[in-house]
Order: sequence, then structure tokens, then C-alpha cells
Amino acid sequence: MQPFSYLVTPSGLVWTILCIPLGIVLTVLGYFIINRIPATWLCDYNETPSEELLSGKRVKFVPSGLFVSAVMVVGLVLCRLQFNKGYDVYFIILALILFDCMLIAVADIKYQIIPDQFTIVLGVLAVILSVYDIVRGYHILHSEWWSPLAGAGIGAAAMLLIDFIGMLVYKRDGMGFGDVKLFLAVGVLTGFPGTIYTFIISIIMATIFFVAIIIISKIAYGKQDAENFTQDIPDSASEQPESDQQSGQNGEDQTSDNAETDDESEGVGFGSYLAFGPYIAAALGLYIVLFDFVMYLARLYLDLFNF
Repeated sequence: MQPFSYLVTPSGLVWTILCIPLGIVLTVLGYFIINRIPATWLCDYNETPSEELLSGKRVKFVPSGLFVSAVMVVGLVLCRLQFNKGYDVYFIILALILFDCMLIAVADIKYQIIPDQFTIVLGVLAVILSVYDIVRGYHILHSEWWSPLAGAGIGAAAMLLIDFIGMLVYKRDGMGFGDVKLFLAVGVLTGFPGTIYTFIISIIMATIFFVAIIIISKIAYGKQDAENFTQDIPDSASEQPESDQQSGQNGEDQTSDNAETDDESEGVGFGSYLAFGPYIAAALGLYIVLFDFVMYLARLYLDLFNF
């Protein structure tokens, strides 16, 4: 049944209303899990957990949780509208996948790491739903039996290619291995050509965000530099230090201030780490909740080339 046609049915209205408390409960549960999972899950291999991780007070529900709750509610509603009558198995598993995507995004944004446990859960859910889709003959996500395998291979290969390019150009990893494993699991769920669509969505989202950050940083730091330059101009050209000792002290203070500024600005700018996991998770979420729309756009594009 079409999403809008289903929405005006009694079942559609009931499910839409139920998605509101369900989204809020899942968000609260997600924040609870992030605060309670072992600290080592949020650390790199052989890394000693920080005091914050050990304290169990990692993320606060207010204010970010309010925004995430709203996103989760909208996502669940759209997911139910996409996979409605006769597809309860799809909705249940996809709702769990959206929940797992939220955990991945929060962990990667906060600690720049994707716990393997979250990726494994995503992979298991992806395999279950893919097998169900193919064996039952619905073929909503996968048109052929080899689609999940092709999707996994393409997803992992795309991440490895970005990592290889990063090594050639910047002499450092272009993509964390956690992102590679994550996109492998995403590929199992989305299959071929869904993995390509998801990859394109993630690149577009990351690019838009990164360009916005650059523009905002240029405006903010440009204004700050101008204010600092104005403050550094003496009130009179005749003002000089009273003694060499004071001059040396001022020089040390200035050096110290510059060092502190450099420390504070370290990691900000073009060389800072850009966590790609949240964009992968968000792209998968969009692919799920806007599945019909994504397929429609893809069909329009392919029709231009008579595919």
C-alpha cells in the first residue's frame, strides 16, 4: 500500500501515534546504553579509557537527546509508511537498525570510534532481513540472491579506496577501518545497487556539512583575527617597554599566549579528523525511511540513459 494511502487508514493512524512514544523510548534507551557499555568499547585497541569513560557519565540527554528523539520519531513514522501492511517483519528489523544507527552516530561523534559490537549487531540484522527478503520472495531490498554479497563487497571496497587515496595524498589513513566494517554491514542490507545509492547519499551529506564548517570557520576565525589585530595595535607609536626585563617578560607572555592559541586550535581546520561514521549511519537511515523516494529518483536518473 502506498505510504499516504496507508496513513489515512485506522492501522496507519494507530502506528503513527505509537511511533511517537516508541521513538522517545528508543532514544532514552540508546543514551542509557552509551553511558553503560564497557569503557573499552569506546576506545581504540590497547588504549587506556579516560576518567570520563570510566565514570559512566558520557552523554547527556539534554539537549542533544531531544533533537535525536524527534529524528527517531520521524524516522520510525516514515519507516512504517514505507513498509506497512503485510511487512511487519521489515518494520521491526528496520526499526532496530535505525536504533543501532543512532548508537553508532552518537559514539562516533562523541569519541570518534565505532564499537565493533554495534557493527556486528547491524550486520546480523542485515543478514536476517536479507535472507527473509530473498527466501520469502518479496525482493523489496534485493532483486537477486547475490545482491547482499555484491553490496558488501562494493561497500567495503569503496571505503578501502578512500583510505588508499588518503594514504597517497595526505600520507595518512583516509578512512578508519571501523568505517570499512560498517559499510560492509550496510552493503549486506542495501545490496546492489542500493549500496551505491547509500554511498552517494553519505558523500553528499559529508560534503555539505564539511563545506558549511569551512565557511563558518572562515567567518568566525576571520573575525577573531581581525579583533586580535586591532587589540595588538599600540595606542601611540611612542609607547615602548620601560625596561628590557619587562620587554622579555612581555615576549614570554606573548609566546605563551600564542602556544595556548595553537593548542586550542589544534585539530581545527582542514587537517582535523572528520568522523565519517555518522554520515554512513545517517545515509542508511535516509535510505530506509525514504526508500520509495530514493528508488524513484534512481529510476528517473537511469531512464535518462535508457538503462
